[in-house]
Amino acid sequence: MELKMWMTTAEVRIQPGDVPSGDVLGFMRITAWASSESEFIGRVRDFLAKYQWILLGSENTHAIDSDRDYGDEANAIIDHIRDNEDFIGLGTFYSYRPN
Repeated sequence: MELKMWMTTAEVRIQPGDVPSGDVLGFMRITAWASSESEFIGRVRDFLAKYQWILLGSENTHAIDSDRDYGDEANAIIDHIRDNEDFIGLGTFYSYRPN
């Protein structure tokens, strides 16, 4: 299968102390190359595991549409990984505390 750039909004559990707030739950956009959605999610899980982070869920997972504007941050990440199929791009981590 042909490789494509993929993006998802990922809910992630991180390690205590990884962010100044002390929160361990959050969301971020993640972008990477893969030949399918399942391969992409597998790459994301494997990457996060290197930091002892856990992928709790993903939403809006899709192949990148080169004609779409994803906003400044995501567009910069897409441009950065365009020439490097091994790179995985992480957007801003938005932490939250469970109720």
